[in-house]
This record gives sequence, C-alpha cells and structure tokens, in this order.
Amino acid sequence: MKEGISGLRNESSKTKRTGLFQRITAAFLLPLIIIYKKVSSTFLLNLSLFWHINEGIEEIMADYVHQEMTRNWILVYLRLFLLIVIKDVFLSLVFFLKKK
Repeated sequence: MKEGISGLRNESSKTKRTGLFQRITAAFLLPLIIIYKKVSSTFLLNLSLFWHINEGIEEIMADYVHQEMTRNWILVYLRLFLLIVIKDVFLSLVFFLKKK
C-alpha cells in the first residue's frame, strides 16, 4: 500500500533554505563568538545572532499567525526592536571591552 502524501510535508525551496540557514547560523555562532574578541567582529557576530533570532520568529509567525496584515506588522515591530537591541548590545560591548 502507498502512503498518502501529507500537505504538511511539502516544503517550498524557501522554507528549505531558511531551515538550512538557521542550522548553519546556530552551529557557527557560539564558536565564532568565543574565538573573536575584537569589537568590529563582535558587531558582525551579534548581527548574525539577531538575524538568526529574526528568522526563527518569522517561521513561528508564519505557522501561527494566519492574518497576513497582522503578521507583517508584528514582523516590522520585531525588526525595529531587534535593531534597537543590536545597537544597545554593540554599545555595551564597546564600553565593556574598552574598560578592560
């Protein structure tokens, strides 16, 4: 007997790329943060960390928020919030590393 193909298993190529990107960033973020101690490289690593967070939350929004307009507004506010957090993290790292 053949098994039926579930609609949930049909993934688009964008979903597969996003999943692959999330796995790669998750695997490489921690070792890179430990290795690099310069402020300029720390900014890029934090940017990739927050990009990873954004991609994960976008995936959750796609699954659970069914109204497209609501999902888009939530994602706009999320990105603004993440930009503010990135700025604060970068500035705190600059001042923390200069004190040492």
